[in-house]
Amino acid sequence: MDGGESAGLSLLLASLGVAGAILVGRAFARSLRNARDRTAEAPVEQKGRPREAPPEAADPLSAFPCHLGDVVLAHQGEEAWLAGALVFFERLPMAILFIAPDAGGGRAIYAHPAPELSLAWLVPLPADSFAIGPEPPSSLEHDRERFERTRRLPYRVERMGTGAPDVGEKVIVAEYRGKTGDQLLIVAGGGNARAWLGRRLEPGMYDVLPSGKSTLNDL
Repeated sequence: MDGGESAGLSLLLASLGVAGAILVGRAFARSLRNARDRTAEAPVEQKGRPREAPPEAADPLSAFPCHLGDVVLAHQGEEAWLAGALVFFERLPMAILFIAPDAGGGRAIYAHPAPELSLAWLVPLPADSFAIGPEPPSSLEHDRERFERTRRLPYRVERMGTGAPDVGEKVIVAEYRGKTGDQLLIVAGGGNARAWLGRRLEPGMYDVLPSGKSTLNDL
């Protein structure tokens, strides 16, 4: 091979090398661009994004058969609008004494959460009805009827609505039953004791009109 052919061959190889390098470079650049485009299209993880708000907490009083603002209708024709309440807590609400203002001196409805659906339909007793200290006794006598204590529990108290008496922040609630079936409730706290007397209403002996609906007197 003479000098001219050798020079031509060298030039051809150099040209092929440059062309190959260009093709490789273009392919590499295209792969980078495609990768960048895929990255841009991919969803970006958002660090530190605020968590969604948890679902609204359930009403802790929803398990009770009646609620503040309801009207309870006893089948004897009596009714009570639940304007205020004393809510008795352990960790959760364990009992409620609803207060219903009335021209005759007021009524009260005592309730427990489900599955206990009976109510105590009560009226307040005069402050001098019993001489009770900070600890309600195991038995009491009122109007020649003897009452035996059926339940005694210490509670923390919260007042709701209007008309509920101030009994302090911590009380002892004692439930009593007489031989006739009458119910007696003692709430001892705040340096004194309050008493309510009445009867037990089983499911089927009362109706509840949710807040906002008319009473029988309005129908």
